[in-house]
Amino acid sequence: MLLPIPFRRRASITASDTPQVRLEREGRDEIRRITAAVEKVPWTVSLLQILWTAGPVTLLGAWGGYLLGYGKAPTFENYVFFISFTVITGAAGIIANLLNHLTGGRRLERTSKRIERVIKTLPELLLATRNLIVESLEGDARSREAAAMLLRKQDLSPEGVELAALELLADRESARIIGQIDVYRRVGLHARITDLVAIYREAIEPRFSELYDLAPQAITLLRERFEGRAPDPRYGVPRDEHFIERVMAAIENDNDLLMTLQDVEEMVILAFELISGREIPVLSFEYRGRWKLARAFDSLEEARARHRIAQATGLSRLKALNTYLTEQSVVPVAESVAGQRADALLAHSVSAMDELSERIHTLAHAIQTGRSEDRQTLRAQAEVLTNAIKLYKSVSTAYETVGRSHAHRLRMAERWEAVSANLSDSTTRLRLGPGRRGLRIRESKIALNDEAKAEVCKVLGRYLEKANIGTLRERLRQAERDTRLSVGVDRAKRVAVEIFLALEPHVHLSRPAVQRAINSSNAADFGQLEPNLSAAAKAAMGSAMVREIETDLSRTAESLALALVRHYRVALDPAAMAFLQRQYGAREATLTMLTNLNLERGDSPTVSYLSLAPPAVGTPHRQWYRALVRARRHLEK
Repeated sequence: MLLPIPFRRRASITASDTPQVRLEREGRDEIRRITAAVEKVPWTVSLLQILWTAGPVTLLGAWGGYLLGYGKAPTFENYVFFISFTVITGAAGIIANLLNHLTGGRRLERTSKRIERVIKTLPELLLATRNLIVESLEGDARSREAAAMLLRKQDLSPEGVELAALELLADRESARIIGQIDVYRRVGLHARITDLVAIYREAIEPRFSELYDLAPQAITLLRERFEGRAPDPRYGVPRDEHFIERVMAAIENDNDLLMTLQDVEEMVILAFELISGREIPVLSFEYRGRWKLARAFDSLEEARARHRIAQATGLSRLKALNTYLTEQSVVPVAESVAGQRADALLAHSVSAMDELSERIHTLAHAIQTGRSEDRQTLRAQAEVLTNAIKLYKSVSTAYETVGRSHAHRLRMAERWEAVSANLSDSTTRLRLGPGRRGLRIRESKIALNDEAKAEVCKVLGRYLEKANIGTLRERLRQAERDTRLSVGVDRAKRVAVEIFLALEPHVHLSRPAVQRAINSSNAADFGQLEPNLSAAAKAAMGSAMVREIETDLSRTAESLALALVRHYRVALDPAAMAFLQRQYGAREATLTMLTNLNLERGDSPTVSYLSLAPPAVGTPHRQWYRALVRARRHLEK
């Protein structure tokens, strides 16, 4: 990674040789290349084309045409006519072209400024959103989340590692040891790391286990630091699954509560990734052959996609409900079950809403006995319960859809098995090599070309200008800039919506295959970006970080193989297994396990998904409504 270096008194080192200047130059080139995508031909080239066409080409054409038509050369009067015509039309064309480029130049300048604005503002919005996430938490949860954000930085100093360890473990000695291990990691002294780990593991590991349930991601990162490992930018950062679906739900239902601040963070990262040149691969399969088999195949694939989307929607609604209750301090952060199964999320949310309704009853009784100072607290608690009930209703509706999609999926699976049993032949196997018929893997990618990048930046730039985001003067102190840039929860969520609307025409985020590919890929690690960098430096660093990500399709290929075997009852022959291993890095043990499954039709029953049945959500509890009615009665007095 290119970073600034201090000035040294050497004649051979000039300002133009510093990495920071090279970084600026690379970023400026990137911005100019994206901007140029909206102007296909430079105006000077267009001017020369008009002069050439209106001059020698026109006269030569007129002379040749007259000679062929009349059998003789044009007269002097004819030359005067053609020359006058050429000069007049050429001058008119030149004037029109100059006027167009005069106005187009201003348009190009506006586009360039918007591109710079977006590239400069998105990383700052990312930092502001992370600050909002920490701000929404309280007590130890706030320090744990801040520590996790520190530990995600690949270039975090040993002092920063020690600070994060202290925030998480509340033990100065353990934090000091972990900081020392990071010092040895930086110089490659793994022997000393092994010594320290062996000495202090028994003392520190129980603390890791004790805190893991409270902050699994942060403790995992800290354990890796204790073992002498730091985040690798080649692997990126895991995404928060189904964030696109939650943003879509917030748009469709006009309800920002369905979207979390983590979703805003993920959308900002995705936008900056794509603008920086990220390409996300997509693997899918298709069948071409007998039309009955093809139609059954398409129906089952569509049913599976709808069922996955329905499941993701239900889980997303539950996560939004749990996150809202946590942000409103209804659910203690120590009991937050982020990353757990849907039934655990539901149980915690229902318990929290029951407790909230009891709290409202208690406050209403206090006001009834004369404690009028609790009126404002009661109003706030009633509003929280009202919003929570709305979210709970959306959860209930989502899981009703899951049940219907599950039944439809089973019907389509039965239909596929019936059709494939009668028509099965070599064309239903995974086909490799030449030919168009059969079951094949299709590769594609999610990316923005330069023209699409420019269009996305224009759309986002117009919104940022309209919302007055990112227009701060550089002379403001950094603390003031951060405060002004911290746009608030509502506006941050609106930014996520605008990013979705800007990207949708180009990458089609609403498609299930696109969402699956993005969810299965790791995000680029933009921890090196800082607010005080210029737009050019951010563009160059963003491009460099995106290039660092290594493409890993092994899990995606294994998932496709599992779907082929379990859902489509297709055998994997040795050639197909070798191809998946060679082309995508699928693990041989996993593919061998799949081939050992009993695929004899009739010997294996139809796959049932009842063991993965969604939780029974039901309707909102009556006691919640009774609490709201009682609160309203006392607030209206």
